[in-house]
Amino acid sequence: MTLFKKHLFTLFSIFLFTTVFAQQRKKPIILPTKEDFIHSSTSVIFPILWSGFQRKAIYSYDMQDKHIGVNYVQKKDKKTKTNISFYISPRSAIDNQMMRDSFSSYDYLFHQNSDKGIDLRPSFGSISNDSVKVNYIYSIFDRPMGTPDFFEGVKYTNKNTLLSIYECGGWSFRVLVNSDDMTKNQLAELKDKIESYFGILEIATKKTLPIDRVPDIILSPVVRRDSMMTNAVLAAAHAKIEWLDKNLEKEALLTGFNDMKIESEVYAIEKMVTFYKTHEKDWPMHEDTKKYFNEMARIVDNGRIKDHIYFKYDGIINYEEGASRKDDYIQFKIDKDISENTNEMFYKIFYRLE
Repeated sequence: MTLFKKHLFTLFSIFLFTTVFAQQRKKPIILPTKEDFIHSSTSVIFPILWSGFQRKAIYSYDMQDKHIGVNYVQKKDKKTKTNISFYISPRSAIDNQMMRDSFSSYDYLFHQNSDKGIDLRPSFGSISNDSVKVNYIYSIFDRPMGTPDFFEGVKYTNKNTLLSIYECGGWSFRVLVNSDDMTKNQLAELKDKIESYFGILEIATKKTLPIDRVPDIILSPVVRRDSMMTNAVLAAAHAKIEWLDKNLEKEALLTGFNDMKIESEVYAIEKMVTFYKTHEKDWPMHEDTKKYFNEMARIVDNGRIKDHIYFKYDGIINYEEGASRKDDYIQFKIDKDISENTNEMFYKIFYRLE
């Protein structure tokens, strides 16, 4: 199996990777079903009662009910309850940053609804069968959650929270749990139970990625400023595709780019900087281009690529040592005059599904 089946189609524009829904509703509606609900596009069944949880509501965001949210609640008393929210949505395109972007968006939303900092650290996992392998990112953490209060305006209550985001090919499956009393171990057990019961692997088989085709590449407009920038960034993108093709199983490639292994980014950066050093005299360069590659070369030459990647992606990358090395890397950037421009995103690789 190979990803290289045709010449790369390169777009010199920024493409907004959002989920596109046919006939999207202006406002979500509650589906008035009082029976077990079957999501027709994926065959996932959401029963009225599941594992001690009562189904509370089913929200539809499009006219065909492809994009839905399902809420469950388990109450022990008036003040003690656990809420589960499931979200299933179709994807019109899949890119190698999508899962990271989704996790980052939740991080932003959680902080907007909190009165103090939240330590949302990503963990990584996978589930598989003979047909597909689904990779996911998740976190189990403490979350101060705000609710309207007549006397206080907003009252914050500490919750134990689970967030899980799964790459299921042309479908996105996300789980959010907020609990007053479940321990972190219990939330981890609940995550495993959800993965089994709601058939995440079966969802992933409904629309797999067209891996017989080469992924497309999108370049940021800034890359057009000169030939060096364009060709060096393309060298990085090609290297990324090459690494994923050689190092991921076919079963994993069918469900997403699964681009959380730091080694793929290391390989791409090394190829990009090598291209620059090899062709430095071949084309005239914009001063910003020369500055960028000189700084990246200092990062590479000093053996700090992994620390750079961890910092660039705000820790949303599979690199266990990253957190403990972050402060030292910040000092390295100061000492070696490394600017924030090195954190720019210049490309994505993607499949268009619709």
